[in-house]
Amino acid sequence: MAFPLKRRIYESMPVWLARAVNLVPFAWVAGRSYREVMGRHDAFRTSSRAEVLAYQSAELRRALEFVTDQVPAYRELRGTVSRLEPFEALRDFPLLDKETLQSDMKRHLPREFDRIPHYEITTGGTSGNQLRIYVDDSSQSVETAFVHRLWSRAGYSPRCRKAAFRGVAFPDLLPGVYWQRNPIYNEMQFSPFHMSESTLGSYVDALVDYDPEFIHGYPSAIGLLAEYVLRNDLTRLFAGVRAILLASEGCPPAQAERIGRAFEARVFPMYGHSERLIMAAPCEVTDVLHHTPDYGVVELLKEDGSPCEPGERGELVGTGLLNRSLPLVRYRTGDFATMAEPCCECGRNWDRFEDVEGRWKQDMLEGRTGASISVTALNMHGDMFERVTRYQYYQERPGECVLRIMVAPGFGETDERAILDAYEKKVGDELSFSVEVVDDIPLTARGKLKLLDGATTP
Repeated sequence: MAFPLKRRIYESMPVWLARAVNLVPFAWVAGRSYREVMGRHDAFRTSSRAEVLAYQSAELRRALEFVTDQVPAYRELRGTVSRLEPFEALRDFPLLDKETLQSDMKRHLPREFDRIPHYEITTGGTSGNQLRIYVDDSSQSVETAFVHRLWSRAGYSPRCRKAAFRGVAFPDLLPGVYWQRNPIYNEMQFSPFHMSESTLGSYVDALVDYDPEFIHGYPSAIGLLAEYVLRNDLTRLFAGVRAILLASEGCPPAQAERIGRAFEARVFPMYGHSERLIMAAPCEVTDVLHHTPDYGVVELLKEDGSPCEPGERGELVGTGLLNRSLPLVRYRTGDFATMAEPCCECGRNWDRFEDVEGRWKQDMLEGRTGASISVTALNMHGDMFERVTRYQYYQERPGECVLRIMVAPGFGETDERAILDAYEKKVGDELSFSVEVVDDIPLTARGKLKLLDGATTP
């Protein structure tokens, strides 16, 4: 069964049936792909550096042979792949960026694309320019397994209670209720769209009542909660929290320290992205990020394209080992990090990096009640932006936001209504949106888009 259909079925289930599904071991609900990824966990934990590189070399050869056979953009490199060792051959492949992929998607799709079970997703669009990509039908199960492997270092298992602060839809909230259950993931989802001085007390009450073992979500949302907890001396109420699992945004050291102090728990960040090429997280003994070796191949490249040595800083470039429907080779993430030695006292011998800087920024909009709403939480994953080429948030008054959009031919009232409905479904009446079609959204001097503009911008 295709993943989008599975998701629709689950989302339409009555709560009592979703809770019944939760009684089944998660590994069986998630499927064979999930179990296969989880099954490789222990082996990589204790693999030598030579064993890690041997595995990656074999999988990289398979991936490069596939793309040079199937993908028009890489066919001319078939001889290179057959002649050289995989890591050496990889260096002969051109770097690929988001703009090139967007403008020439057809040349990067495999010849047998229609025969590979897949579905379409969009990147979060933090730069105001969404990328539509394709992932294999098993992608969600695979991705979840890798995340669970990383979180297990903090003691997590699918049976643990989790409080989540993510930008999901909250369509049926009652007045004064800003949370909903998601039984299949054994979590309570809390809205990041309604967090203000007048509501945070009720958030705390609901969290205490739920008694989560882990808190997961955007640093911007969890940071607001942490500040409230510290200011009101409420840390004692969260003795059961074992770790804070951060996602999707960068987290400055001062903010991480504040979050950890509020809940007296380890703050556990994770690095990943929608293109599914690099996934990394700290280990049990250090905050340096360990890149998962069976997920993809990571390179750190200096400005001249040469590889970084430990201690040097460069751009994170990823090559996927898993996705056949849109296999990406040497894809530039736009994120920068410092390379670390591959061997760690935890026993893992994986590629490592630290001090990541990049696309995820905590730009905030101000809600009607004073709630601070991260633009990350407003990321839209769907086709409502299909005929939008670029967009920008503009705010002058709390509770109101203008979405400036540059549109493609064919954009009409139906598209505008779909966009407004999507935002209303996410934020309710905390933030009202209007659409302004513009001819241009100017870029910064460095050629980047300022996603949030306006008088209330922090």
